[in-house]
Amino acid sequence: MINVYLDTVECPYCEYENDMTEGTVDLPDDNKFDHECENCEREFEVHVEFNPSYSSGKIEYVNCEKCGNETREPAKRGKIFPFPQSLDENVVCKHCFYKGHNEDFENE
Repeated sequence: MINVYLDTVECPYCEYENDMTEGTVDLPDDNKFDHECENCEREFEVHVEFNPSYSSGKIEYVNCEKCGNETREPAKRGKIFPFPQSLDENVVCKHCFYKGHNEDFENE
């Protein structure tokens, strides 16, 4: 088993703690690889498991400057390119954003 805090794995034969800091750099798709024990020089299979990591953040709602609807995923001028030329507003909901692009294409 790999000790996630120390990046070591115990050899199943001699119980030596092998350094795994370089072992997880280029993992194969199945997260398993063979490793030779630094102490007894016997080869064993290493299984790498990743624990989920959680973080949190506030949900921030803004009002669309075009229609006034509340949205949590606004399109902001300067953050999304190309921003519709037909819109004078700087922060819009996705519906108004796509509607603005549609107007730009119709006016070409």
